[in-house]
Amino acid sequence: MASDSRIVRLSCLAAALFIVIGLFWAGSKPVAVGLFTGNLDKVAHFATFALIAALLWLSFQRGRPLLVIAIVSAIGAADELHQYYLPGRSASIVDLAVDIFAVVAVVFLLKYARRYNE
Repeated sequence: MASDSRIVRLSCLAAALFIVIGLFWAGSKPVAVGLFTGNLDKVAHFATFALIAALLWLSFQRGRPLLVIAIVSAIGAADELHQYYLPGRSASIVDLAVDIFAVVAVVFLLKYARRYNE
């Protein structure tokens, strides 16, 4: 059973890394310019960073909430900095705020769910 838990944790970590790599790789392609407009951009940011946070939470065995928040917030900041240097893209403090809000919301909900189920 312990090896099953390790496989799940490593799979979650690998999935989070895959998403982050895809975020930077796909985000640098011309197709990413104007892909999401208006509020859909914020929904995409929230969903992406919430998923990364949930996967890291699971990979850390549902613990280390401050580490998850710090890592995913740093990824959000790096993403915005990356966008600043891409043609047709722009960095946005609002996008970063949505990223951080998504992380904090997911960590809070997962901590609450963990306490509720214990």
